Amino acid sequence: MHVDRNPDVELSRQLRLDRVPPAGASLDVDASDLERAALIRRFGVLALPVLTASVTLRPEGSGRWLVEGRLRATVVQACGITLEPVEQRIDEGFVLRFSTEAEEIDRDTGELILGSEAAEPLDGDSLDLGEIVADQLGLAIDPFPRKPGAQLTDILPSQSVRSDSDSPFAPLAALKSDRKGQT
Repeated sequence: MHVDRNPDVELSRQLRLDRVPPAGASLDVDASDLERAALIRRFGVLALPVLTASVTLRPEGSGRWLVEGRLRATVVQACGITLEPVEQRIDEGFVLRFSTEAEEIDRDTGELILGSEAAEPLDGDSLDLGEIVADQLGLAIDPFPRKPGAQLTDILPSQSVRSDSDSPFAPLAALKSDRKGQT
């Protein structure tokens, strides 16, 4: 199966839908060094040493397409508390549906399909499976990475009991006691 690449997309693997056989097409995505470097910038992570995926595209009927895949990646981010590098291993499956119809109606109930069950709108004659993989990576990245054992209290000032002289109001208290002594 012939795969096109869009130079404007970090990880591009475009398949023309009219060339997909009725049984579907499978594609293995193994991101190159340049593609991983571009995705590092896109997602603001420290490193992306591994990014692979196995993706299958299958027609489901008139203007409907099913994309199933498994994403495997290693992402290194800064810990949200200590800023030390934290490694996250990702191994997740995904299923997406696409449709050329603007709105999808459930065949049994006649109701509009909304939410996660609705197909993504498909515009054009191809699907970029690489961009789908990149989007799934973005969804899988931990938004709040934390080094094992790191606690917020590790970076907060000590909550020990302060003496009155450490209080920011200590000078006001001294003024008040001075005035009492003068009366």
